[in-house]
Amino acid sequence: MKTLQGKGIVEGKAKGEAIISAKPFGFFGGVNPGTGIIIDKWHELYGESIKGKVFIYPEGRGSTVGAAIILELARTGCAPAAIVNCNIETITAGGGVMAKTFYSVEIPMVDGISKEELLAIENGSIVEVDGNTGEVTVH
Repeated sequence: MKTLQGKGIVEGKAKGEAIISAKPFGFFGGVNPGTGIIIDKWHELYGESIKGKVFIYPEGRGSTVGAAIILELARTGCAPAAIVNCNIETITAGGGVMAKTFYSVEIPMVDGISKEELLAIENGSIVEVDGNTGEVTVH
């Protein structure tokens, strides 16, 4: 077990299987909000599901619609369990806050962890995310 210390961005606690990308990710056009399946054909995780998983990627790649996509993922029950980045976008964090506000769905978010530390986590590892303290525990 290893604990990484980051900064809590969106409060809440979650535990799930890690799905990891070395590339930036954009929610608008990147994921089907009704299924949680990544639909960006040029992304390394194309065809994979983020539903119920701890989604780990270095940073976002923009779009003001990203928050609305995260909100729709929460509404449909297809949201990731948590999101961990090196540097989270304000839009992504806003989606997490809105998911809690509108649908009582917690998507804790943590940033401030180096890319090297994030990419050292193995796909499929069980990861606990504490958005209150910024701790990310890898089992």
